[in-house]
Amino acid sequence: MPDICCKETLIKIASWNINGIRACLKKGLLEWIESEKPDVICFQETKACEHLIPDEIVNHPLYNCYFHSAERKGYSGVGLMIKKKLKPISITKGINKKEFDSEGRTIIAEFKNFILFCCYFPNGGRDHERVPYKLKYSKAIHKYINTLSKPVVITGDFNTAHHEIDLKNPKTNQKTSGFLPIERKWMDEFLKEDFVDAFRYLHPDKKDEYTWWTYRGDCRARNIGWRIDYFCVSNQLLKKVKDCFHDRNVLGSDHCPLYLDIKV
Repeated sequence: MPDICCKETLIKIASWNINGIRACLKKGLLEWIESEKPDVICFQETKACEHLIPDEIVNHPLYNCYFHSAERKGYSGVGLMIKKKLKPISITKGINKKEFDSEGRTIIAEFKNFILFCCYFPNGGRDHERVPYKLKYSKAIHKYINTLSKPVVITGDFNTAHHEIDLKNPKTNQKTSGFLPIERKWMDEFLKEDFVDAFRYLHPDKKDEYTWWTYRGDCRARNIGWRIDYFCVSNQLLKKVKDCFHDRNVLGSDHCPLYLDIKV
């Protein structure tokens, strides 16, 4: 089992919006964990109070588990499963801002050589009513990261497709939250200097690579989707990235898991 404190240790980090941890358990979540055995698993949209996280997860023999739930029941929530030998220096729930922390959107693990952020960015809403809140959270995350001295890996459901290549039908979604110019502009700014979208860095021209599909219209089978889940890494870590990919064949949620192989 790898030790995160060793020099040049390759670890696999997985990230998955599971759209309800209890529902996903009934659809093969444990089987996926047993098959992949990522060193770190980042969950978004767990939709469960911390005391209601199933025992199969909380008491998993290979992992220590940490969750940050929303105050509202059955809503939002993030979590981490970290292999027991990979001992983090600290776990932080939230970014010390009540308006975001009450929705359980951020959990942070500090390791020796980097800091891992697992984030569930807000959905802007069909009528764009939560776009201002989403942008406020996005800017707060960026500001928080800028106070840190270590390089960062940030992953999760960003709820934004950055470029036209990142969704099947960009022309018809120009006014849809998740592809609004103002949302994409924040992504531009976030990735401009400090961070790199690891998947797009490795696969700049790869088309039809999505991480979310609506349940309507058999869109997943037809691969009519959006790439809204990311691994973004600090520039200092870019040379350590060995692979970043998605697995659309893993079911259990309207999102699929994504993976980052990185040497730290």
